[in-house]
Amino acid sequence: MFDNAAASLIAVTTACAAAVLAVFAAGFALYVLAAPNWGPAGAAAAVAAAAALGVGALALIAHHRAKAKQREAEIAQAQLVESLPLGLGALTRDHPLVALGLTLAGGALAARHPRLSRDLIAIIARLTAR
Repeated sequence: MFDNAAASLIAVTTACAAAVLAVFAAGFALYVLAAPNWGPAGAAAAVAAAAALGVGALALIAHHRAKAKQREAEIAQAQLVESLPLGLGALTRDHPLVALGLTLAGGALAARHPRLSRDLIAIIARLTAR
């Protein structure tokens, strides 16, 4: 198990080092291409601008992915709340403290009288199945 973890760590580290090396090589290549036309300062500015555009693009992609995941989570949560039986979704949304009190009371009832709570759940399940 330790060997697999060490091998994975070495592989990831090697891939990261290769990516860093590629970025530096691309920066130097851009500098060499731009230096004869724009001079050293202009070439350095071109390399900095290319790096800023790359980082900005990656940040924009990450932001859009995070927003999409957040939207999916909100949709799933809304579907879960609406699927609760007997209008409990509206109760939990409008009165969260009342819902907390009912949950605590249900837990206390289930701890003291498990057969009664099983029968109540069966009744509620039959009523909501329609």
